[in-house]
Amino acid sequence: MAITKEDVIALMNAFHDVAMFDKGNAEELGRFFLYPDARIYVPHGEDISMQTNHEIHLGLTDEKHVVLEPWEITPSCDKPERARAVGAVYWEGRSVTSAEGDLIKCVVGEDWIVQRDAGGELKIALYINTYHHFLPDSAPIELK
Repeated sequence: MAITKEDVIALMNAFHDVAMFDKGNAEELGRFFLYPDARIYVPHGEDISMQTNHEIHLGLTDEKHVVLEPWEITPSCDKPERARAVGAVYWEGRSVTSAEGDLIKCVVGEDWIVQRDAGGELKIALYINTYHHFLPDSAPIELK
């Protein structure tokens, strides 16, 4: 079965829900990935392990993410079934130590390679944040 935009968005929402709302640990976040050394590759610093991602989100509250249109899903091969997904999400949150109105507001570029595993489950093979565009009224955040 072809990898659809709906498949990718469902995977993305599930991953973000575990990271932001469930505050899932590195092992729980790693389950969304095809390979055991899961990382988020970022252009502005050190790539982020699932442990670091977990620690970042532990320090945040009032998080939300909104998938922004458009999203491009480009199939790349059938065996294994793989596609590239490119788009953006709006990410918002607040440091647990900041005042209620001090929101982090950011548009994050997402560039993913997704692949179905042997059981047919969609997994992330490669996760790249191509940019973090913080809105002018965003509170600051230190991304490791």
